[in-house]
Amino acid sequence: MAERRDVIRTKKALITATYELIQEPHTKTITVNDILERANISRGTFYAHYKNIPDLIDAVEDYILDQFNELFDHLTAIPKDKIETRQAIVQLINIIESRQSDLKSIFNYVDDVRLQHKIKIRFTYKIAKSLSETANVHDPEFLSVCICSIIFNPIIKWFDHPGDVTKEHLADNITRFIFDGYKSFFN
Repeated sequence: MAERRDVIRTKKALITATYELIQEPHTKTITVNDILERANISRGTFYAHYKNIPDLIDAVEDYILDQFNELFDHLTAIPKDKIETRQAIVQLINIIESRQSDLKSIFNYVDDVRLQHKIKIRFTYKIAKSLSETANVHDPEFLSVCICSIIFNPIIKWFDHPGDVTKEHLADNITRFIFDGYKSFFN
């Protein structure tokens, strides 16, 4: 059964208000009153839709991931060679880099481990779906988990310390690992 429009509008107002509060510089804590004031919604209405702030934050995380769908949408087909793979990785890094200020404020406020897990789940699902549709792969779920880890873990580390390596070097290393394996990093 579809939600009523007024319920959808109210939830969107609460999510948007919370998202805006998170985006404000130096936000450490957000209270229900902060959200109610920003969304212009009553306390009873808030609790009719969400149990507490963590419940609302979970909805905000899903909203954020929906806003960053382009992170996942350009993965409609899994590249089959090094050049295409490297280009796809650079494109992914560019998307993350262009949204870095938005992402950083979110990761600084919410439980970034949980949000990273949600991102990986969506990314893994997208890769598995692409593998199933475009390639004859024995175990697309297993392969998608491996690919996701190989790609996202270094990107997340780079995101935390962007000056350590260039994005081109990062893309080269990820591509090298995917195609040549970990032994290619030994002398």
